[in-house]
Amino acid sequence: MNILLISTLTIGMLHALAPDHWLPFVMMGKAQRWTKWKLTSVTILAGLGHVSSSLLIGAIGVLLGIAAERVNLWESSRGNVASLLLIGFGLAYMVWGIKNWGRRHSHELEKAKVVSYWTLFALIVFGPCEPLIPLIFASSAFGWSSVFLVFALFGISTIGMMLVQVHLASFGVSLIRSHRFEHASDVIAGGVIALTGVMIRVLGI
Repeated sequence: MNILLISTLTIGMLHALAPDHWLPFVMMGKAQRWTKWKLTSVTILAGLGHVSSSLLIGAIGVLLGIAAERVNLWESSRGNVASLLLIGFGLAYMVWGIKNWGRRHSHELEKAKVVSYWTLFALIVFGPCEPLIPLIFASSAFGWSSVFLVFALFGISTIGMMLVQVHLASFGVSLIRSHRFEHASDVIAGGVIALTGVMIRVLGI
């Protein structure tokens, strides 16, 4: 069991290195001028939703006696869809940024930004957390308390790594003092998010 717990912590941190776990938050935070508190809270909530959705699927698989390989196949399919949706969202946000170039304050813009925020949040939650599935099945041999312990450790390590990367990258981006970059932040954010989806799809990470 100790080996399983150590593996859970390690896998959780490594899996959170994938760019879709932190880069979209950094870029949207910069484009929409999120405070550090909002950036932190959005990352935590999205991370919780991300790992919880896979816990639910894994738990259903254990309860119904479905093979781990089959559940992983479902998660993989979900990942393919999520990467396409991320690409689509990034491109749509980039086009929106081009259309609204230079317009920083209006009621319509604020409403659109709220919609884009919740869309990104939903996409991250929908994205699969494939490494968690085999850990759930392995821990189920020790009882449901072990399953939830593994889930908690995986969630803490994943969200912790997400927060570290988000704030380090956000600090790095904040050092860019360019008026043009500020004006193009929505366009750049959309492009980077779309490229993140492409990377996930092509590299399979």
